Amino acid sequence: MDMTTLTTPATPTVELHRADRESSSEELLAALAARCAHLQSELNLRNSALDAAGSHFVIADMQRSKAPIIVYVNSSVARDYGYLPAEMLGRDLQDFFPAELNEEQSKQVGQALRTGSDVRTEMQVRRKDGSTFWAGIFMTFLRDGEERITHMVGIGADITARLEQERERQRLQDQLYNEMRERERMAIELRLAQKLESVGRLAAGIAHEINTPIQYIGDSVLFLQSARADMQKLQGIYQTALRRIAAGESIKTVGPEVKAAEDAVDLDFLVTEIPKSFERTLQGVERVAGIVCALKEFAHPDATEHAAANINHALETTLVVARNEYKYSAEIETRLGPLPEVVCNVGELNQVFLNLIVNAAHAIQESGRDATTGRIRITSELRDNQAIISVDDNGCGIAPENLEKIFDPFFTTKPVGLGTGQGLAIARSIVVEKHGGAIDVESLLGTGTRFIVRLPVSARTSVQTT
Repeated sequence: MDMTTLTTPATPTVELHRADRESSSEELLAALAARCAHLQSELNLRNSALDAAGSHFVIADMQRSKAPIIVYVNSSVARDYGYLPAEMLGRDLQDFFPAELNEEQSKQVGQALRTGSDVRTEMQVRRKDGSTFWAGIFMTFLRDGEERITHMVGIGADITARLEQERERQRLQDQLYNEMRERERMAIELRLAQKLESVGRLAAGIAHEINTPIQYIGDSVLFLQSARADMQKLQGIYQTALRRIAAGESIKTVGPEVKAAEDAVDLDFLVTEIPKSFERTLQGVERVAGIVCALKEFAHPDATEHAAANINHALETTLVVARNEYKYSAEIETRLGPLPEVVCNVGELNQVFLNLIVNAAHAIQESGRDATTGRIRITSELRDNQAIISVDDNGCGIAPENLEKIFDPFFTTKPVGLGTGQGLAIARSIVVEKHGGAIDVESLLGTGTRFIVRLPVSARTSVQTT
């Protein structure tokens, strides 16, 4: 067989295999090109998305050197830092965060870079033109399959405006706090001034209240002084009589002389009245001591802390201090029920009670009544875990159009010079704002007025009375 004939059919086959290989390479290259185009499209989409974001996005290579080298920044970073993106690539990330402006933060970031732990911080950034701004930054790290750190990813934003808002908010809060403190200081001074005004107004009456027992203390002491002289005189006569009788003189002679001396000093009267004088003196001393003690309790500077106090005793103390204000215009009727101790500032509540009692006395005086027809009733009771104190009078009452105004500062219906309009306003502030209670008023013009004070009681089991 001709060899040419045998080999000729093989030539198209070899060409076919070559064509197939060339076709497969072209398809592979086309597939790779399509894949690269797809990846480039996705990369462009990612870059476009990151550039469109308002947040900062930075990627730094951690393998090239000991310092993180920037390999990617989005448009927000470049814009806010004042650079073109290309100007930032290849630079040390820390170049943009001056150490002199970020001393503490640099330590924190340096520790994170050494340990590869995530970190969130706020740092000052220096722009290309030298100006600075605050950036909030979160840093995290990428690792390869062997857990070695390869890249650092930083996400952040310009927070200068937010920090300025926070500083402004803090400034306004501090200003508000200072204004509140100043308001509280002025309120305390106003309450103290009102209390001193009350004490000053009551001073003349208190002096009169003290003067009465002092007078009969003085009278009793003068009598006792005179009685002592008479008794000393009698003692001398008795001693002389005893010596005369011892010398042998007749008792019939001495006796009449002694009896005449006893009649001269009225011994029977002295024997009867001397004990009474001591009793009156002790009563006077007790009365003065009671007034002084009540005044001391009432006028003592207020403590800043609340403490458990006997409200009924506080009411009785205030009645002692205010007695000269009401004794010529009204009889006092008290019905003080058993109350637990109330956690309060009792000095402030004394001022409330004084204002209510004095107002009641003045209302009775304005109605034309006197001590025989005027009446002030003070009651206390425990109801719904509240101490309820009421002060009502049969005075002139309050006009309906004034009921809503009586707790307003500086509102008063009294003539100029007789009222400042602060008493009830301060009373309401003390009861409502200082003690979380309530104060209400009921009044009928021409008939009388009732003030009701409600004070919350802390959980206590013991009940006390005065």
